[in-house]
Amino acid sequence: MTLLVTSIAPDSLEELKWRAEQAWAGGTQAVEVRIDTFSGGPEELAAYLRAHNDHTWIVTCRSADEGGHFRGDTMERVSLLMKAARGTDAYVDFELADWRRSSNIRQKVGLASAKTDASGHRLILSAHDFSGVPPNLAELAHEMCNASGAAGGKIAYRAGRICDSFDALDLMHRHGAMLSAVAMGEDGLWTRVLAKKLGGFATYCSLDAASATAPGQITLDEMIHRYRWSEIDSSTRVFGVIGDPVAHSMGPLLFNRWFADAGINAVYLPLHLTGKGDCLQRFLDGCRDRPWLDIGGLSVTIPHKMAALDWLGDRADHMARGIGALNTVSFCAGETGGFNTDCYAGVSSVAGALGVTRGDLVGVSVDLLGTGGAARALLYGLSMCGCKVTVYGRSRDKTHRLGDHFGARPAAWENRTHRTGEVLVNCTNVGMWPDLDVSPMPADSLEGCRLVFDLIYNPLETRLLKDAAAAGTKTLSGLDMFVRQAAMQFMLWTSISPDTRYAPDLITREIERRTGTQS
Repeated sequence: MTLLVTSIAPDSLEELKWRAEQAWAGGTQAVEVRIDTFSGGPEELAAYLRAHNDHTWIVTCRSADEGGHFRGDTMERVSLLMKAARGTDAYVDFELADWRRSSNIRQKVGLASAKTDASGHRLILSAHDFSGVPPNLAELAHEMCNASGAAGGKIAYRAGRICDSFDALDLMHRHGAMLSAVAMGEDGLWTRVLAKKLGGFATYCSLDAASATAPGQITLDEMIHRYRWSEIDSSTRVFGVIGDPVAHSMGPLLFNRWFADAGINAVYLPLHLTGKGDCLQRFLDGCRDRPWLDIGGLSVTIPHKMAALDWLGDRADHMARGIGALNTVSFCAGETGGFNTDCYAGVSSVAGALGVTRGDLVGVSVDLLGTGGAARALLYGLSMCGCKVTVYGRSRDKTHRLGDHFGARPAAWENRTHRTGEVLVNCTNVGMWPDLDVSPMPADSLEGCRLVFDLIYNPLETRLLKDAAAAGTKTLSGLDMFVRQAAMQFMLWTSISPDTRYAPDLITREIERRTGTQS
C-alpha cells in the first residue's frame, strides 16, 4: 500500500499536535515530522509519538545539505533521531550519503528504526538533489532498496522540465513498494499523484499551500478530493492538460468530477510542459513509449496546439488538419489520434451569446485578435459559417498566411483600434491570470460591438470584458466555450456525455476561492 504522507515541520510540540490532528482528520495515512525545525526536546516528541502509536509516523532530521535546516554534525543528528524515535514504531528517514559513512552510524540508525517488538525495521534511506537530476539514479535506487534493515527508499530531485520526471516514474514502476521517487517542482506533480498507481512506497503532500516542505508539494485536500487518492490503483487511466502555464487550469477540477460521476477509474492532471526546444515531442514520445502509464488522453493548450498536430501528422482527424491545430490527443488501444473541439465549441458560444443558430451567422462581421491555435480554430469555424472575419496579429507574415488560408482579411496588430466588426473575439492570453490589469484593446475602441468574447475564463471577467461592459456591450467569457470543448473531449475519450449543467458554477466557485473574490 502506498502511504499518503503529510509532511510537517513544526516549531513546537503544540504546533505538531495541532497540525497532526488536522492531517489525521483530513485523511492522511501517515505524518512525517521534520525535527530539524523543532525547538522542543526530542524526548517530549518521543513521548507524544508513543502515546499515539496507533498512527503511522515518519521522523526525520533533514540536513542543510539535502534541503533541511539542521547544520550540526552527523552524529549529533543521529543522536536526535534516536531520542525522538525511542520506544516508538515510527519510520526513521535518514540520508543515504550519511548512512554510507560508517558502520557505527548504520548501527545507531538501525537501532533507532527498529520496531519496539523487534519484528522488523522501519528505516527509510533517502537522497535529495535540489539542483537537478542525479546522474546515478538507478544506482541510488538499487542501493536503497537492497540495504540491510531498510524498509524502503526515497529519492527526490528537482525537475527542470517535465521530461525529467519520467525517471521518477520509471523508478517506481521498476521498484514498486520499495521506493518513493519524487520529481520536485511543478513539472513533477504527476509523480506525486501517480505514486499510488505505480505502487510506490509513499507520496508526500502538505497540510496547506503555505506549509509545503518541498517544491511542488500539493495539499492533502487536493490529493484526496481533487485527485481522488482513494480511487487510484494500478488500473487507473491517466489524462491531463499539457501547456504553459497550466496552474490556472480548471480542467483537473472538472474532469475529475466527471470521472467520479461516471464511475470511471481515471485521474486528470495538470502537466506543465514548456514550449522550449523538443520538450513536447520528447514528452509525447515518452507517454507513448510507456504503455504501463495508461495515458488515455491529453488536452492541449498554449503554446502546443500547432506543434502537437505536427507530432501526430495524418493521425489527426480531418478538421484538426484543416484548422492546422488541435487541442485533444487520444491514446486508445495503442493508437493515437488528434482532434479539435475548440472550433465547434467556440462557434456555438458566439451563436448562443447572439441568440441565433450557427446557420444565422452568415454575414456577421468579426474582428479576431491573435494567430495561435485557438485563433485558428475560431477562424476555421466562423469562416465555415459565412462570417466576414478580420484577423489582427503581431506578425505580418503569419497574419497574412492565416488570412489567405481561411479566407479572412489580415490586418496589422496596431490597427486593431480601428476595428468595425459586430463581434470582437480575443484569442490571445493577454489578461489571463495572474495578469489581471491588462487588456489587448483600449477601452475606447470597444463601442459599437454587439458582442465582446474573451476566450480567457480565468479570471471570469477580464479587463477587456470589464471595459466592454462599461461601454454597454454584451460580453461573454471563455467559460462557456471551455465547458463545451471539455465535454466534447470527455465524450471522445469515454463515449459518455457528461453533465455540464453544474460545471459553470463549479468553476466559478473555484476561481472565487483562489482569488478571494465573489462575483
